[in-house]
Amino acid sequence: MMKRALVLTGIILLLLNAGGCKKSDSTTSSDTYTDNLTLGLGLNSTNLFQLVAQGTTFSMTPNLMIYWRLESKDDMAGSAVTIKVEKLTNGTYSTVLSTQYPNPQSYGHIMLSSFPITSAGSYRATGILVNGSKTIGTCNFTVQ
Repeated sequence: MMKRALVLTGIILLLLNAGGCKKSDSTTSSDTYTDNLTLGLGLNSTNLFQLVAQGTTFSMTPNLMIYWRLESKDDMAGSAVTIKVEKLTNGTYSTVLSTQYPNPQSYGHIMLSSFPITSAGSYRATGILVNGSKTIGTCNFTVQ
C-alpha cells in the first residue's frame, strides 16, 4: 500500500511539474515582428533600434542620408540585406542604388543602416534578404 501511494504521489508531482513548465504565452516571434521597411533621418541615441524623423517625405540637403530600419517577422539568420532604391521618372522606376549590407549578427529580426540620396524626386526603397532573395518590405518616399 505504501509503495502504491509513493508511486501515485510521484506521478502527481511529475504531472504538476510538467504543467508548471508549460508555456502559457502563445506569442511567438512571428507575432511580435512584422515584415516592414521604414525610413528616417537618423538613429535614436537612447534606443538604437528606432529611427528619428521617421517618415516618407524628406527635404533635399547636401549629403542627405536616409536611414532605414528593416524588420523581418522571421529571424534573418545572419543574412546580408540588399537595399534597392529606385527613382520614378516619367512613370517608370529605375534603379539608382543597390547596396548589400553585411549583417553584423548571426541572428535577429531588425537591421539598420543608411544610404545617400543626391537629388530630389519620388523614390521606392526595397529591403531584400540576400539568403533566399526574400523581399521583406518596400517603402515609397519623396525628396523635395
